Amino acid sequence: MSAPRSESNNLVIDRYGMALSIACAIHCAVLPIAVSLLTATGLSWIAGPQFEWAIIACTFILGSWRLIRSFVRHRNPQSLFMFGAGLIFFAAAKMAWFSFPYNEAWFMTAGGLSVATAHFRNLRLCACCHSHSH
Repeated sequence: MSAPRSESNNLVIDRYGMALSIACAIHCAVLPIAVSLLTATGLSWIAGPQFEWAIIACTFILGSWRLIRSFVRHRNPQSLFMFGAGLIFFAAAKMAWFSFPYNEAWFMTAGGLSVATAHFRNLRLCACCHSHSH
């Protein structure tokens, strides 16, 4: 038995959210190393704050919408807690609460991985719904 179309679309949204979060984590982990290469190739806009804030905004909108809807349906807060942890990591990176080498890169990478994990957990949770009805 196949899943209803709206549930299938929700799983796709989780996959996009997970991909965006993993891309964010890779971006933040590699950026300190690749800054000079990006400048030399004309891709320095990737290292700019506008690009980072756009990724954070998309991550927040996509994750909030999908994970809150999933929580309302399943009443399982684990994915929402992981998402919240990721947002706290993002805030810690941008607010510079801590001072150590590459703190923004570490916190942004941890935030991206936490949000990706939240989407992955949500995918697993929603995948089990296809085997039974609510």
